[in-house]
Amino acid sequence: MHEQFFIVHLRFDLKFKKFFIYGLVVLLAVTSGLVIGDLYIDTIIPIVDTFSTQESEIRDDEDEIEALYNQAISGQKTSFSAVELYQIAEYKLKQRDSYMKVLSGDVVSTGFGQSLRSNKVLYNDQFYFLKMSPSNISLAPSMAVWINYEVGSDTVLINESRNRSDITGSSPEDYDILLGREGATEWTLDKYKSFFKTNVDTPLTYIISEYTTAEGNYSTNVTLDENEQYVFEITMTYKYASFAALYYSFEIAHFLEANNVPTTPPQSSSDLPQWESVTIKGVIDKDFNLLTLSYVENYSVNIPINGARVTNTLTDTFYYDEETITNYLESIGEL
Repeated sequence: MHEQFFIVHLRFDLKFKKFFIYGLVVLLAVTSGLVIGDLYIDTIIPIVDTFSTQESEIRDDEDEIEALYNQAISGQKTSFSAVELYQIAEYKLKQRDSYMKVLSGDVVSTGFGQSLRSNKVLYNDQFYFLKMSPSNISLAPSMAVWINYEVGSDTVLINESRNRSDITGSSPEDYDILLGREGATEWTLDKYKSFFKTNVDTPLTYIISEYTTAEGNYSTNVTLDENEQYVFEITMTYKYASFAALYYSFEIAHFLEANNVPTTPPQSSSDLPQWESVTIKGVIDKDFNLLTLSYVENYSVNIPINGARVTNTLTDTFYYDEETITNYLESIGEL
């Protein structure tokens, strides 16, 4: 019914393409000797036109999600699908006055990898997004970003840096403090949305909805474990993964700029990651609070010279107690 949003341009027959991708990736790795955390083979990846798609077009109706949430907290329904659980927990997270989400894990391509860590924090109407990736590989340079947004305002403070030799620490406090208000640039909300296609304080990475899990593209079982926690798994491939990662793709493309902060958003679909699959494993407590979301992401991205498939293994961990949140903000000089 909503197939008009799913425009896929295949450049090779699908069965042949998958075999060819893996063969070419291996060949490039052997013959070129070039490595990078995120690389891309433009001529063989299915391209999805996300430029003509708005976030509102692929999200489910907010009133329907609110009704699901009210059912959940009132105990009117005893079982939910994985998609419903994700949406209920996401809705509850958006109603909170404070939380902290810590993403950590590894990015691996052609046998080389680098760590990735990002924090999103909401406290006292201040939203912070810090993203750091230390690296000593010349073709996978280090990256740091610091974003601060006062909820309800029309401007965003952004401080970004690429290829910094001092982004080397393994502890978050070692490199979260490298960037801050000093030297930050003021962006308008419109500029931010033109770069990232979503609101500054959007908390979760993926859009899970009727559209992005269409045609039985996700397989999942919801179980209640011994700790009375809901456990589920959602898998999406190709065009469905691309739409689920609609604004995440723009974030990846922006932060992949090796040496300079981009002055314009991505200009075409080929500038965005081309998705093969994403698997999300979620743990939600009996009160429908998100505890962890773990991701295995497979995609390729546009980079000069050559390309290769990327696998990210990442985990979001959620914190809601004030002490943990304030201790972190103090450690980065924001309290």
